Formats: sequence, structure tokens, C-alpha cells
Amino acid sequence: MLCQLTLEQIKSLDLQSLVSRMDLVRIVARLEKYGPIVLQHECLAPPRVAQIMETKRARSMSGESQRKLADLAFRFLFQMDLLEVSSGISNAVVHCPGSGEHSWSSPSHWMRAAVLDQYQIIASRIALECFFDLIYFSDREVRMTGKSKFKAFKNWVLKDGNPYKYFVGHIVEGFKFDRQIRQNEVHGTSRFARSILALSAPDSDERNISLRLTNTLLSVWRPLIEILDEKPPTSMSYSNDAGAEFADEYFNSMSDQERFSTYVAELLDKYFANPSPQREEM
Repeated sequence: MLCQLTLEQIKSLDLQSLVSRMDLVRIVARLEKYGPIVLQHECLAPPRVAQIMETKRARSMSGESQRKLADLAFRFLFQMDLLEVSSGISNAVVHCPGSGEHSWSSPSHWMRAAVLDQYQIIASRIALECFFDLIYFSDREVRMTGKSKFKAFKNWVLKDGNPYKYFVGHIVEGFKFDRQIRQNEVHGTSRFARSILALSAPDSDERNISLRLTNTLLSVWRPLIEILDEKPPTSMSYSNDAGAEFADEYFNSMSDQERFSTYVAELLDKYFANPSPQREEM
């Protein structure tokens, strides 16, 4: 079904062939994982690059911009696929049948859990970077620049009439995750170094920390397609009170866009101005 290609051959593909291969590679991966049932149930079908290329916004772009958009869409979707694979491995080797509270008294069990959770923390931040690039390019047709994607996002999203304000609640959750979880993990104060010394079972909140950003990003694809097709999103997923508040503000803003813009600006100032928290040492 899929033949091997060199990088030069991939670069020489026309846009339609390139998009088809991008989607086919990921569909075949699903087939290998789930079997033919994936073709019968829409919930198992992966989001496709072709969906974004069929939108009004994508069709209005030049051929060169369309190719760059396809590349950015594929990179985001592929990164989300990697996170799904990581979760599957975790279910197989950490939360497998026979495991339980007693398993956490094993140092090797903790190490298996830690390596997969640490990957999920870092890889989900990569996915957020991919999403930043995708939505910014969708609007401006250039890549986002600057040392801080969060700062660049704020400067861009606050412009009048920007439909990507829809994603501000998601980005705020990403920012909180980055400052509270990812930065501490990357800069040498890993939460897992203390956890393994305790050798006690983590509570449900601790077990789900590594999935927080992944879960936030799982809900962005459909509304992005709607925005690119010049349709207002009809729903918004959220997991906490702050998300519910943002959703209420967004869907009640149709009669007062100026008020909503002020709310968004104040929300971004509130979070983006906060310094990184420090982790307590052992």
C-alpha cells in the first residue's frame, strides 16, 4: 500500500500526492494498530491533512503557501499521533492487567511510568509549538518568529476581528502547563526524582498531570477546520472552571465583541506576566 521514497522524491511530489501520502501514512498506522474496524467507525478515523486543505482559507492561498500549510498540519497531527502511541504504551506496561497499588512499591515500575510520563510532558509541549505554527501560518502565511511563542501569540491574537481568539483558553492552559510542569521537568528538577524515593502510589491528579496538555490539544482540530472554512465554531471543550468561564465569555460575545476583546487581553496579561514557579528541593 505504501512504497518507500527518498526525501528528494517526497519533495518532488505534487501537492495532491503529498497530502494523500501524509494522510495515508497515518491511516495505515491506525490500520496496523486497530485492524479494519478503523475504517468502519468514524471515531477511530484520524483527522486528515486533506480536511484543512479543503477549507476556504486554504484554497485562497498560493500554491507555495498551501504546501507549507500542509506540512504544518501534518507535523501537528503526527505529533498528536506520537502522544497517542505513548499513552498506549503506558497502558500496556504501566497500567496493565495485574498492576495495582502494590505496583508502585517497585522502583522499576516507577521508572517505566516516569520515562513515559516525562516523554508525554515534553512531547505535548512540542505539539503545542506545532499548533502555534499552524494557526499563525493559517492567518498570516508566514511562520511565527521570536524567542517566545506565547508572547508572539499574544501580540497577534489581540488584533481586531481575529477569529483565533477562540483558542485563547486552550493557549492559557498550555502556558500554565509549560510554566508549572514542563519547565521544571526540562530544567533539571524532575518531579519523578522525588516520586521514586517515596515509592507510594500517586493519586489520580498526579497520574494525569502528564496528560493535561495532550487532553487540551485533542479538542482543537474540529474548531480549527470550522474557522478556516469561515464558520464560527459551535462548541468548545473544557476541563475546569476557568475553561467553562472562557467558553461562556466566547459564546456570549456575539453582541459585544469589544467587551470580549478586553476580557481576552486581561486574561493573557494575567497569566503571561506571571513568573515561573519554583519547585521545592528534597
